[in-house]
Amino acid sequence: MLTFESFTGINNVLPAHRLQGTDLIKATDVNIGRTGEITRRLGVTEVSALCHKNLFDGQGFMLSTAGNQLVATHPGGVRHVVHPAIGPERLWYCNLPDGRTAFSNGLIQGTTDGFVSLDSSVHEPTGLGAPDTAFGELFPGAYRYYLTHVRLVDGAESPALGSAPVTIVSGGLRIDGLPQLPGHSLSVYLSNESGEGAYLAGSGITGDMFQFGGKNAQLVTPCRTIGAQPFPVGTITAYWRGRALVAQGDVLWASRPFAPHLADWRDFKPMKDRITAIQPVDDGVFVGTDKELVFLAGTTWESLTYRSTRRGPVVLGSGVSAPGDQLRIGDGAGSGDAMLCIAGGEIVAGFAGGVTSSLTQGRYKTMAAEVCATFRVVDEIPQYVAVPQ
Repeated sequence: MLTFESFTGINNVLPAHRLQGTDLIKATDVNIGRTGEITRRLGVTEVSALCHKNLFDGQGFMLSTAGNQLVATHPGGVRHVVHPAIGPERLWYCNLPDGRTAFSNGLIQGTTDGFVSLDSSVHEPTGLGAPDTAFGELFPGAYRYYLTHVRLVDGAESPALGSAPVTIVSGGLRIDGLPQLPGHSLSVYLSNESGEGAYLAGSGITGDMFQFGGKNAQLVTPCRTIGAQPFPVGTITAYWRGRALVAQGDVLWASRPFAPHLADWRDFKPMKDRITAIQPVDDGVFVGTDKELVFLAGTTWESLTYRSTRRGPVVLGSGVSAPGDQLRIGDGAGSGDAMLCIAGGEIVAGFAGGVTSSLTQGRYKTMAAEVCATFRVVDEIPQYVAVPQ
């Protein structure tokens, strides 16, 4: 049996003849403690004979794919199918502050509480119906009206669809043939007599007809989704300072603040290459690409500024969040929110301010092209796990 009085780590960088007696080229099925001690890794117990992929720790449940289904497994083994046809491809996840988890495979995206799933976005109505005049007290003028869908289960409101001007000589507005969507109600907004603005005229509408005959003074609550668009469908997803972030090829999109189902056309930032990681920290966002690790510095989306860390290309799927006090920086430990990724073949930690530290420089490199990664603490030992895909 091979024993070590001391162990300095794995080293696959130096030639074998230059390694010390305390180095290993690789170590399989073992844990390495904080002081270099080596212990056998615990075995596994089968809990299901089904093939599970895309495992992720939600908030009180575990998500995985079994066949084409997205399944949530709760404590005690209770399972709920939250999406019946997500497919077998890789999924990207992000825990949201309200307890839900966002998921996406690049074509289908949604959110789940571990029991049911909802679309990530609420799409605008497909039509405007047929406007006509009615009895009422509106000022004469050329009015525009706007329709939005409102999801009944959570109140999420769609982008607004606006009409052409409707001339009202006297009276009010009637709309027939309103579009209907199961699980949603409609809200109707009306402009002033000059066609400017959009103010709530009616909400909770589930039928195909609406009529407003009140006074202009009753129109006071503005529509907040004019100009919005559904949150873009992408892959890697993160949450930072009230906004959902998503990668769409080489473009980083952000949702509206505290409205992760909506985005504005201007809220995107192009990167130079395909995005492979998105990892927020306290005062910015680390973005990995096929060519480099970038730090977008700032505390608001509009103020983010681009900085290259010169760490090299980032492996797809290698970015994870981690507590800074569990990661080495120099001769000590970091603090606050931090991240880990594989950049330039090395395991790199990133901290607030865009500070980075290679944890394996000169000792370990990997040639992996894509991984599934996580950070965990086992028996008080912090571990970064990256499984090649």
